[in-house]
Amino acid sequence: MAAKVSQIATTKVYVVKPNVTIAEAAKEMKEHNLGSLVVIDSQNRVAGIITERDIVRAVSNRDIDSPVEKYMTKEVKGVTEDTEVTDALDVMLNNGFRHLPIIRRDGKLYGIVSIRDLARALLDVHTMQFGKPAEEVKGTGVVCPVCGMEIDEYGYCGCGAGSG
Repeated sequence: MAAKVSQIATTKVYVVKPNVTIAEAAKEMKEHNLGSLVVIDSQNRVAGIITERDIVRAVSNRDIDSPVEKYMTKEVKGVTEDTEVTDALDVMLNNGFRHLPIIRRDGKLYGIVSIRDLARALLDVHTMQFGKPAEEVKGTGVVCPVCGMEIDEYGYCGCGAGSG
């Protein structure tokens, strides 16, 4: 079972309405150490995303009092909760994104995943191979004779010799 974005996503997502100013959005991003804010419409559906890059563009135009809708990415390429981590990474790399909203089938926001989240997941062999981090995988009590590590519930030991 491959890891899904829902397993690594941040589900506490900071959002703004389209009429919020660039200055207000920048303050929110600074206050919460964020690289992006998801823009939602009056029905709480994803309308866009405003990122650090968009803020820089607005500031360089001396346009901080404009609404975020003027600078946000409107054609949001989100993914669903069951999207695999590697597929989400493809979307990011092919489109130059660093943040990817996870959108439910009803158009409402589930969470967000960053390029950093995906990198961490890809570095975790267990998450990628088995859909959960190594610390959540149960051991079997059997030690691999080659590497000396305990063989886990999936037959993984680290060197591969314990894998049957």
